[in-house]
Amino acid sequence: MRKIAPHSAKKGRLRPSFFFGGSAALLALCSAVSAVPAMAQEQIYRCGQEYTNAPKDASRCERLSPQSVTVIPGIKPARSAEPAVVPSSPSATPSAPSAAAAAPALMADAPQRQRDQQARTIVVTELERTRQRHAELVQEYKQGAPTKTEAELSSPHKYQERVASLKAAIERHERDIDSLQRELARRPSP
Repeated sequence: MRKIAPHSAKKGRLRPSFFFGGSAALLALCSAVSAVPAMAQEQIYRCGQEYTNAPKDASRCERLSPQSVTVIPGIKPARSAEPAVVPSSPSATPSAPSAAAAAPALMADAPQRQRDQQARTIVVTELERTRQRHAELVQEYKQGAPTKTEAELSSPHKYQERVASLKAAIERHERDIDSLQRELARRPSP
């Protein structure tokens, strides 16, 4: 004989009690399993723009709550600058998997060098173009006394606006030149 849950009988529907009895245990088990990864997560710190679980100076870092950080596991990048491991005995040779792993790292490094070179070329080109435009503006500005056009002879206000815009453009190009030079110094040379 089936037992009827008392609260389901009130609504006019009949439900077996085994449907409700096991669900509480199942719900508790699911809750416990889903809570395990959240409890196992390490403490995360924000140190400036860096997020880490092992800060060098924890007093200078902000401790974050575990719920505010999403950790996405990934693969570590291959390091091409590491020295090759020399076999300890003459009979020992590097295994095929380690030799095969080194070849893709070298092949992957070539496109990066190409992109770096292209980026450097773009920065150099932009720097030269900015310097040329800056020289043109300085020549036109003539130390604050550019030649007046016919429209500016009759309207001194237009002349003052043009002088101010030339001065602002010169200052903007000087800032652009400085930032392009910093970017060029940051880029690796060929």
